[in-house]
Amino acid sequence: MARRIWSEVEESRLLSALTSLTQSPMWNAAQGTFNPAYMNYVQAVMAVEFPDAAIEEIHIKTKILRWKHTCKVILNLMHTPGFDWDPARHEVVAEDHVWAAYLQDHPKARLARGMQFQQFNDWCLCFVPRRNP
Repeated sequence: MARRIWSEVEESRLLSALTSLTQSPMWNAAQGTFNPAYMNYVQAVMAVEFPDAAIEEIHIKTKILRWKHTCKVILNLMHTPGFDWDPARHEVVAEDHVWAAYLQDHPKARLARGMQFQQFNDWCLCFVPRRNP
């Protein structure tokens, strides 16, 4: 299967469908996961919104896995001394020497350096377990 290139509008609608599900029984807040039936709903939404796009389940799952991975990388950075979140720019910030030291042991975190993540708050809503008050 060929790799799918998502448009910004498609990504936005997919994330909107997922965030709406966090208010439904299809989302398990304690685990930060969706119940299996969520995929039928999301596929239906995408098929109605983009009937000619041929967005298949594997495309949706792959996109969600990528978002989850990126969200985890950002959260790990934010819990590491020397890193912070700039809410105005939607990016992880740190001094150059802090980045250099961290990237020696965590090369996959390179994807977060200098990148803006406008969707980060929505990713957290969808993929991070919520603690009971």
